[in-house]
Amino acid sequence: MLSLRAIPLFSVLLLLGLPYSVFGAATLNGDLPRQADLGFSTSTESGRLEVVKVVAGGPAARAGLAVGDRILEINRDSFAKPYHGAAALQRLDGGKRLTLAVSRDDVTRTIAYTPPARPLEDVPGLESSYDVVTTPDGARLRTIVTRPPGSTTRSPVIFFTQWVSCGSLEFTSGGLSREILKQLALQSGAALIRVERAGSGDSEGPACHELDYDTELSHYRHALDATLARYDWLDRDRIVVYGSSLGATMAPLVAQGRKVAGVIVQGGGAVTYLERMIAFDRQQLERTDVPLADIHERMQRQIAFHVEYLVRARDPDAIAKDGPEMAAARASIRGLGDGEHYGRPYAWHQQAARHDFLEAWSTIDAPVLVIHGEYDQFESRHGHELIATAVNRRHPGRATFLGIPRMDHEGDVYDTIEDAYGWEHPVTGPPEAAARLQTGPMLRWLRDVVGVTPAGPTAAPPR
Repeated sequence: MLSLRAIPLFSVLLLLGLPYSVFGAATLNGDLPRQADLGFSTSTESGRLEVVKVVAGGPAARAGLAVGDRILEINRDSFAKPYHGAAALQRLDGGKRLTLAVSRDDVTRTIAYTPPARPLEDVPGLESSYDVVTTPDGARLRTIVTRPPGSTTRSPVIFFTQWVSCGSLEFTSGGLSREILKQLALQSGAALIRVERAGSGDSEGPACHELDYDTELSHYRHALDATLARYDWLDRDRIVVYGSSLGATMAPLVAQGRKVAGVIVQGGGAVTYLERMIAFDRQQLERTDVPLADIHERMQRQIAFHVEYLVRARDPDAIAKDGPEMAAARASIRGLGDGEHYGRPYAWHQQAARHDFLEAWSTIDAPVLVIHGEYDQFESRHGHELIATAVNRRHPGRATFLGIPRMDHEGDVYDTIEDAYGWEHPVTGPPEAAARLQTGPMLRWLRDVVGVTPAGPTAAPPR
């Protein structure tokens, strides 16, 4: 019997009588199943797993799923917490029957249909190679490597470490952060390596709310080594690690101990993780309607809580039982939920707090580009500048700090910092223009410092 394992996708399509143009320049290798294209999206912000969008005309809509439906069971399995259900939805494979028990108007209904597999990327100007890496702890991770089509020489490499939130890194997933990645891949002339973290996209292994920091870091390091060994057209002497948001904390740890041509970070600094979380709390208090007279007392108790939580690695619920002040602090820390913090386990944040990011940066013997948005809602300018200071103290002139006026953490632009902190009225413009704010400086730096030749118009300075 003919196996489709490791057969380029265009060959599979020809065997099925389908045109290669259906998916564009993409190949699918290995036997890792494709994630289901559910045709709807959910939110857990209300404390329930609730449908917030249904694709018109899609299979979920045709089966009767509606916005506002509360999902109670997935394939007849219930779940203890909303984010457990969200994780179960992410693990569904395309082409398999899905049965949902939902509550609508206090009536339980059954919705059943077969969601298709997510289509592969189809980006003109890029070849996408889908593969699978098995880590030493048994997780099977999807890797996606893109490069310009028809390349005949060894390609420089950009290896990406992602933000804290989970979800697929495929360009088809949308959003400004992925648009930045896509434009960088299109115009840098380099091969871009993305790793779908465990429990996200096609990847198997621990769910996002179970995946801790050190395990994720080890997965990145292993996936980079395995991918470099698999593709002989990757230039091992020109590897650039690019970290975005809290992925910027992992970038120096991935680069540490290996030969890299450079490191790019945006949205993450070199201060301790404890300082980062304390500063974030203060920024949020100052930008909300909390009376200024109350901020001092609230910060005192939230600092004490963070020391117990992050430094002493205690469970937040146990800390809350220490007294009413700690209970109030637990309730006011943004993103701290029931068993998870920003969708990640408490251990993720506690392990991050143990890493010495400043020491890691001081060991990087390669050019570094540090990008900070003036209106970043999460990370301080000081934390970013500290990266450049650490690198330049040991290797003068190696690091470049770039502040981008009015840009926020995600790459959007606002007229005022108040708008940025309220996530209201962005003036960024089309996605390609927004992406250029970051890709423009990256491309010039790749050309001038690393020797990578950009291939597109965003090499010009942003306006």
